[in-house]
Amino acid sequence: MKLLRTSSLLWLATLVSRGWAISLLEVLQGYPQLSSLYTLVNSSSNATALLANANNFTFLAPSNDAISKFNAQNPGVLNGTQILPNIQYGLLKGGYPTLSISSTPQFIQSNLSDSTYANVTGGQAVELVLGSDGTPEAITGNRSISTSSGSDIPCVGGIVRIINSVLSIPVTTVMEITNANLQYFIAILNADGYLSSSATYVNQVLDLHDVTYFIPNSAAALAGATQLAQNSSAADLEAVFEYHIVPGSVNYSPMLKNGMSLKTQQGTNLQITIQGGDIYVNAAKVIASDLMVANGVVHVLDNLLNRFDTSGPPKPTATASTTSNPAPTSTQNSITTPTYTSSGGNSGMSTGAKAGLGVGVGVVSLALISTLAFLIYRHRRNKAAATAAAPWDNSSMSGATASPFNKFYVQRGQVQRQEDPGLGLQSTGMQQQYGADSGVAGREYGQVDGPAIPPRSPSRALRGDGSYF
Repeated sequence: MKLLRTSSLLWLATLVSRGWAISLLEVLQGYPQLSSLYTLVNSSSNATALLANANNFTFLAPSNDAISKFNAQNPGVLNGTQILPNIQYGLLKGGYPTLSISSTPQFIQSNLSDSTYANVTGGQAVELVLGSDGTPEAITGNRSISTSSGSDIPCVGGIVRIINSVLSIPVTTVMEITNANLQYFIAILNADGYLSSSATYVNQVLDLHDVTYFIPNSAAALAGATQLAQNSSAADLEAVFEYHIVPGSVNYSPMLKNGMSLKTQQGTNLQITIQGGDIYVNAAKVIASDLMVANGVVHVLDNLLNRFDTSGPPKPTATASTTSNPAPTSTQNSITTPTYTSSGGNSGMSTGAKAGLGVGVGVVSLALISTLAFLIYRHRRNKAAATAAAPWDNSSMSGATASPFNKFYVQRGQVQRQEDPGLGLQSTGMQQQYGADSGVAGREYGQVDGPAIPPRSPSRALRGDGSYF
């Protein structure tokens, strides 16, 4: 590691001393970790000439370890005939420093345009994107990923970036179907007779330039294709196959825009919808995208396309739930869509209506509370008045035991009680003296066993001689 760091510093010092006039070939020669690549390039005059004359480029250079690993897995591939296409594929058109790479994929054309390996206009593409950990990635055939962790190396005409694996040149569509393990689609090809030698239109499509394939690969798609095979003519099945092919343009996923209409090989159009972050072709969802093939790109769908219905996926609907603990649901390959609130028609109340309803409820509530308070107050006031006006009755005392000797009356200024109905009226000798403060000076009243009635009690009547009854 220390030796590598020292070599890099020496190389930067050389760049400075020579005024940046360092060619691409000199970079390969000067970096120890690129010595294997330099040897391969020197073994091919065409590869040497390509790099010597390159301008406005980004070169993805596999390290020594990357080449060693590739040769172990693919013996004999990097020989005299395979060196040039691999060098061409790594030489991208345009300068793309690390800081220009983002989480949005960019599909950059390369110098690989030999029809043996690439049948697309402008050269086969490499996808540049930031990985989930922020590391720059180069994604190539069958979604193979090469990463770079070092700094960009500037040179005359462009940038060199050292990568940890050899780029994978895209293969034909048929080979990619196998490499990507699209087993349901292979079963569909078999069920609908597309593998038959009489289905010549299949090979014609595979030989087209610049093609976007929409390939269904699911159990639902296979079930639909099986039913079609039982109820459709050969012409109908041909139309179904060709409706999944868009010729004349290589539409990578960033190019598929909401509302886009694409004309198919069958002759009618299909519709692109972007909903909830997902891409839909008519009503079928794209479940895998950007599988690069020699003559274009493949997008994998979750169902067959129906050329008679281009309405797109179901629209998300507003949902409302009053259940505190909704039961969880699990659906294989479920589609998660956002929830929207409807603002039109009679499906909901406007903001003004909701505000008016809130004010009305508040006013009614206050009126009810006020009425209830008034009724309670009036009830208590009436009860208090009734209590004050009622005669005293010792049987109403809380906790007292009712007695038969509970009847009192006034006779000659004295309170008498009826002790026994059979004994008549008797009084006891308890006496109470009132003084000047009583309002009746010097008058004595007999004792009573019951409560004494004050001189001015409304229960007493004044005689003509001034005495009380």
